[in-house]
Amino acid sequence: MASLFGRLHRMLCCRGGYGIHSPFAFDLTTTVIEEKRAYYCYETLDRIRLQLQRENRKIKCGNQDLTMKKAMRTHCFPVKGYRLLFRLTNRFHPEKALIIGSGLGLTPLYVSACSKKTECTVFEPEPPVAVIARNVVKKYACSSIRIYDRTVDVFDMPEPAGNVDFIVWGKGVDFSFPSFEKMLRHVTVKSVMIICGINRSAAARQVWNRICTHPAVSVTFDLYSTGLIFFDPKLHRKTYKGIPV
Repeated sequence: MASLFGRLHRMLCCRGGYGIHSPFAFDLTTTVIEEKRAYYCYETLDRIRLQLQRENRKIKCGNQDLTMKKAMRTHCFPVKGYRLLFRLTNRFHPEKALIIGSGLGLTPLYVSACSKKTECTVFEPEPPVAVIARNVVKKYACSSIRIYDRTVDVFDMPEPAGNVDFIVWGKGVDFSFPSFEKMLRHVTVKSVMIICGINRSAAARQVWNRICTHPAVSVTFDLYSTGLIFFDPKLHRKTYKGIPV
């Protein structure tokens, strides 16, 4: 019930950039986060998502055998979340993206849909999910997408070499403050980081609150279940609350 009231409050009181004085934050809120326009690729990407959801098979995730529909609920962003990922890449045009949690292959497809030049490195903790993700990417991807399973440590890999423009912590993937700090070696002042699940538990909320006050972080957007992080020191440090995605 508390979660329902929290989301309702965001919908009613955190819309349209109300009370935001930063030009950067106001523009991002009104033209990206709350953008209602139907982009050209939505129909194609949503069709892929629906086709995957209708598949009649089960996936081994941990100790559970999940139907495809249930696996998508636990591993994939909601439609609004995926569309936000696309709008963010459409705004910032990343050349190199790092994705932790493949979303059965859907997450890198949405991230790379804006540009064929976007290179995606994906780490998937569940090997059976990684197999499906590779098949989906092989069938539909238009850019370079490499998927690794959990036998490869994301923090020990030489790839992505150097800096990363766009980092996504997907749904169902645990993130921790030490992991966030290790990831900082790959970010620049132009990098964007998206974390899904910042409000799924008290521990996750605590990690998010620590991230918001980290010296390397400037602006953050708390979209209830999803967090956006920016690192440009020229931006005034603040956390903005927006409508849920």
